[in-house]
Amino acid sequence: MSWPIRTRTGGDHAGPGRPVPDPAVRTRAARVRTAVRARTRTRARARVLGTLAAVVALAAPVVSAAPAAAAPPPPCLTSDLSLSWAPGGTAVSGGTEPGSSRTAVVALRNAGDTTCLLDGFPKVTLAQGATTENLVDQRSVAHSAVTLEPGASARFTLTFRQGQSGQDGVIEPVTAIVTPPNNTASTNMRWRWGPVAEQESADPPRNFVGPVVAA
Repeated sequence: MSWPIRTRTGGDHAGPGRPVPDPAVRTRAARVRTAVRARTRTRARARVLGTLAAVVALAAPVVSAAPAAAAPPPPCLTSDLSLSWAPGGTAVSGGTEPGSSRTAVVALRNAGDTTCLLDGFPKVTLAQGATTENLVDQRSVAHSAVTLEPGASARFTLTFRQGQSGQDGVIEPVTAIVTPPNNTASTNMRWRWGPVAEQESADPPRNFVGPVVAA
C-alpha cells in the first residue's frame, strides 16, 4: 500500500497541533528587538563618553581664580593733613638775591587714622591782603600717586623768582594758601621766604608748584 508524499512549498508551518504565528505579531516582535538593541547601543555610547569626559577633566590643569584687585585708598582730606615747611629748598628766610630762582619744600603728613592717597598738583596762592599770585603746575615733572599710611609724609616743591621789596610787580606774601590735590578745602601757611616777583603774562613761567611726590 503506498502513502501520499507531502512536500513543503513555503509559508509558515507550525506542525501538527501548533497554530501558525500571525505575521503582524512577528513584525512587532522584530521592532521590539530592534528598539532594545538601539537602546543598548545608546547606553553603551553614553557610558564611553562619560568615561572620556572624566578622564579629560582629571587631565585638565587646575587654574586658580585671580585675586580681585584691591580698591585704592580714598583721597587724603585737607582736614587729615598737617602741612609744614621742610628742609631741602634753596629759599632763605626773609629772601635773598632779587631776580634769582628759589625753591621751598612743603611736607604733608597724614595726621588721620586711615590710609589715604595723594595724586597730582596742589593749588598754591601767595597772598598779601587782596593781592595774590597763583602758582602754575610744573607739568614737566613726572609723578605718580602717593599712598600715605597714618603718620607718613609726602612733599611738593614751590619754585619762585625772588623779588626786590618796594619795586613794582613784586608781591610780599604773608600767607601761602595751599589746597591739596582732589580737595576744595585749603590750609594757610605763613610765608617765610621774602618778596616774590609776580608772573608776567608774556614771560616764561617762573612761579610754579610741583606735584606731590613720596618723601
